[in-house]
Amino acid sequence: MSGARAMPRVLWQAVLLQVALSRRRPEHALILLIAPMQTTTLLALAVTADRPDVVANAVLAPGLIGLWVAALDYAGRVVTEDRWAGRFSPMIASPVPLGLVVAGRVATVVLVGAAAFAESWLVAALGFGRVVTVAEPVPFAFAVAATCLATVGTATLISAVFVMSRAREVLQNSLGYPFYILGGIVVPVAALPGWLDPFSRVVFLSWSAELLRDAVRGDARGWAWSVAAILGLGAAAMAAGLWLTRRYVDQARRKGTVEFA
Repeated sequence: MSGARAMPRVLWQAVLLQVALSRRRPEHALILLIAPMQTTTLLALAVTADRPDVVANAVLAPGLIGLWVAALDYAGRVVTEDRWAGRFSPMIASPVPLGLVVAGRVATVVLVGAAAFAESWLVAALGFGRVVTVAEPVPFAFAVAATCLATVGTATLISAVFVMSRAREVLQNSLGYPFYILGGIVVPVAALPGWLDPFSRVVFLSWSAELLRDAVRGDARGWAWSVAAILGLGAAAMAAGLWLTRRYVDQARRKGTVEFA
């Protein structure tokens, strides 16, 4: 079986592996507890301030935050935890690329994070009586799908960076709120200082947040370009993550540090 034909099978087996591991230690499911509280806080501020124009922002933001938390706090430490648990050595001894296994496992965690979107909608509807309708469902659906794919690619890169870094905890703690700002998750990018715009545009979340809000309002003109930008940034991150993961495996084999945690 050729490498290209074997990829779907490898990814599926990686998903099953992550499901089995998550049944024992489902820490990433905590995202589903955080999202309703974040939605409640943001919606309470919007309702108290009598700002119906930002209700959609308050509902969308927790979903995007949930995806980023899934990528940063849980999916990002997949390889690191494998080393501590003793799974790293048999994985790199198998004939499949470790990067594909990481991508499949990361995708499983990201799908859990994506459920935060549905939770936010339910909290708004049941808790506050605010039903957020989507004026343009097709661009919205494409935006959510592209955002999830870009999150998988970015999480694969983050996982590789974390395992190669000696300051994983520092990076993990410092890559949260800056990306909430640069990604325009709570505050639109247009409201930020102009000099931050170039930095925001290399963060896929900024395209995602803008497109999702535009689709809700019914103003998603040129949405295909935004989807292309999201997917392009995610693909670039995925390629970099696979390359770094392969380089890390080769380095561990060459230096004889495969068994070192």
